[in-house]
Amino acid sequence: MNYGQRGVDLLRELKRSDWLPSYNEDSVRATIQEINLHTAELHDIVRANNRVGNDTATGGGGAPVPIEMRPVMLLHEVSIKRNKRCLLAYHAHRIDKLRALRWETAGNLATPMKFVLSEAEVDFFHEYDKLASRHAIGGSMGGLDWNADQNPPEENFIQVRVVQAGLGKIETEMCGVVELEVGSMHYLPRSDVEHLVRQGALVQLGGEESF
Repeated sequence: MNYGQRGVDLLRELKRSDWLPSYNEDSVRATIQEINLHTAELHDIVRANNRVGNDTATGGGGAPVPIEMRPVMLLHEVSIKRNKRCLLAYHAHRIDKLRALRWETAGNLATPMKFVLSEAEVDFFHEYDKLASRHAIGGSMGGLDWNADQNPPEENFIQVRVVQAGLGKIETEMCGVVELEVGSMHYLPRSDVEHLVRQGALVQLGGEESF
């Protein structure tokens, strides 16, 4: 018998898939059954050894496991742990994919994707979406829009130098009205001036530059 192979096969399915393979309930059940079989075998060995110990003249509570049985017990134990690790890795990978999908699609689970998920995974996706949406704009986290950027900015404020004439004044949410004169430098919220940085009207300063 090729012990521990069921769990390894589940991970190989993940590796071959572009996104996620269909949830393999049969293999998951088979892996759990294999774990139970190994556990039962271990218990049988221990119980048999305890009976031998209780039948000895000394009346002890169980004799030490014979050395010739220890490799068998080790094989069962290693197989149990291997299958458990594979099951945990299989489900953790799928959950991570679902979390990422929620932010990529703003909570929209397309029908074709549902076909490869288990019922429990679909429920997880919707519950996770509810939790994330609850803390979006106007939520209990102070009105932060978690959907604004998939990758959060490294800093909320940036130092910029004005390099284009005629920009005039801009109104910022946290710094009020700011006059953007050529050559002037400012420390402003990224969200208020990022479009000007992208246009080349402002240049973001590095850490070595200062006012």
